Amino acid sequence: MVDIHDLFFELSNESRLDIIRLVQENPHKLSQIARTLELPVQEISRQLARLVKVKLVTKMAEGGYMVTPQGRNLLRLLPGFEFLSKNSEYIEKNTLEKLPSRFMNRVGELLEGTPVNEIMNTFVSVERLMQESEEFFWYITDQNLVSANAYEMGVEALNRGVIIRCIEPVGYKPPAELIQKVPEEVHQGIDEHRKKGSIVDRSLPEIDVILYMNEKEVGILGFPSHDGSFDYLGFTSKDESFIKWCMDLHEYYWNLGKLRDMFYIK
Repeated sequence: MVDIHDLFFELSNESRLDIIRLVQENPHKLSQIARTLELPVQEISRQLARLVKVKLVTKMAEGGYMVTPQGRNLLRLLPGFEFLSKNSEYIEKNTLEKLPSRFMNRVGELLEGTPVNEIMNTFVSVERLMQESEEFFWYITDQNLVSANAYEMGVEALNRGVIIRCIEPVGYKPPAELIQKVPEEVHQGIDEHRKKGSIVDRSLPEIDVILYMNEKEVGILGFPSHDGSFDYLGFTSKDESFIKWCMDLHEYYWNLGKLRDMFYIK
């Protein structure tokens, strides 16, 4: 049995991690590894001996080295640690602790996300996503993040066949001053699509994440501060794995939510 502390120690070395990744798919001989990683043969030999000892790499009969099944399993888990390490500054201020375990275990799928560090970028991205939606526009939010003009964009998207699904807090109502700026014909368009089922919204007692996305891009995925509030910063991405993770998360909360009669109240 290999102690977990030993495993983490071996993975903490950049050269050893590079070796594991290099031999993940195909066996490599000692000289090939040294040449690819541009390191002395003696150094690679020493590191390989350590990896073989903890059973992350094995030496093949032909003389090449190959990652073990245990090594492959660990490589699948590493992106989660990389995501946490890469975004440690954000995670110091924001918490992922409210995420269901099934999504925390998959957090490595968010590795290709790009940080959103300006609140204005979030607002701009949300409205752009609505304009570019072709299939759906989904979101989870604790309060309104769009302008009055975005309601007209929403009707245009609905007219294109886009499905809008939103999750908001129980009892939430958009600001009255915002709704008053929306033209009456836009209100009517929203009402018509609500009756058709093109707009459906649900509510939750508590909002655990901020999420705005369409079928092509996640505009913002944001986590709460440690006091439960949101700063509307987070991550954006067009990466397939990132989008799939967010779709599954929205579906999870969607199934927990309670159907509301109104998309918004005039």
